[in-house]
Amino acid sequence: MRSAPLIFFGTTNLDLCFNVERLPTPGESLIGSLVRHPGGKGANQAVAAARLGLKPKLFSRLGDDEAGGLLMQSLMSAGVITDAVQVANGEGSGSALVMVGDDGGNMIVIDPGANANVTPELIGKAAVHIEPNSIVVAEMGLPIEALEQLFSLKAQLGFRLVFNPAPVRPGLSRAAWSAVDFVTPNESEAYELTGIEIDSQEAAAKAAQALLALGPKAVLITLGERGAFYADGQQTFLVPAFPVVVVDTTAAGDAFNGGFAAALARDVPVREAVRQAMAVAALCVTRRGAQPSMPTAAEVDEFLNHKTLLEIR
Repeated sequence: MRSAPLIFFGTTNLDLCFNVERLPTPGESLIGSLVRHPGGKGANQAVAAARLGLKPKLFSRLGDDEAGGLLMQSLMSAGVITDAVQVANGEGSGSALVMVGDDGGNMIVIDPGANANVTPELIGKAAVHIEPNSIVVAEMGLPIEALEQLFSLKAQLGFRLVFNPAPVRPGLSRAAWSAVDFVTPNESEAYELTGIEIDSQEAAAKAAQALLALGPKAVLITLGERGAFYADGQQTFLVPAFPVVVVDTTAAGDAFNGGFAAALARDVPVREAVRQAMAVAALCVTRRGAQPSMPTAAEVDEFLNHKTLLEIR
């Protein structure tokens, strides 16, 4: 099946994952087991799309260290096109300390490393990798000035823009928000952006309207086990979540965004695209790690074929 070109702009990190019985309280020490996984929101999302059979590109920035080599190899092994990935001489790669409890909950601290030095000039040079009619996916781990530059290219290059505002930071201009076609926060990020606590579908609708007022054309809020809420000014709907046994929620949002972008690139209607993205995220949380947890297209198809009770209403 032909698909639109797909390129992700975001971070790449080496995740240092501690698996613990439960997450610690302040001042508490716990015993856990340590494993290393490739991660970073932009890289995770690109890998998710690649595992689904697409050939996505990734713009990111790595250090010229051992971690950078491991991260590059993971991207290439997954099928991500790395022509736009930059290796920064003398800089360290990004890293994240991730604690995952037995219930699947997590706590994450990030050192952005080379990711923090993505400049508007580097984004401008990377524009040569954006093909006509592309789907561009960006996350908020990159510097705000770099995102402003990327979003400003939309009018000239004519791409569709999916924006995952995580981790939420202030400073994005009204012009940049107005370039966004789909904004995809989780419920915590939606709260940070709007001040509306999403404890019901009605609250999700209210938060979506507040987000639409910022300028994007459509809002897609992920609500964990409650599903995902979509609004675009003409229609609203809630797609229920698939019940699964949760092992690790670390990359659930990245799996969702990668799956959603992949579906859009294949010209899947938006309601079905959300459903497919929910399936990708559901499978992701049943496994440990970020990139290692991303499912293949065959796994997603099999999963959806056996979940007939959760067809979209």
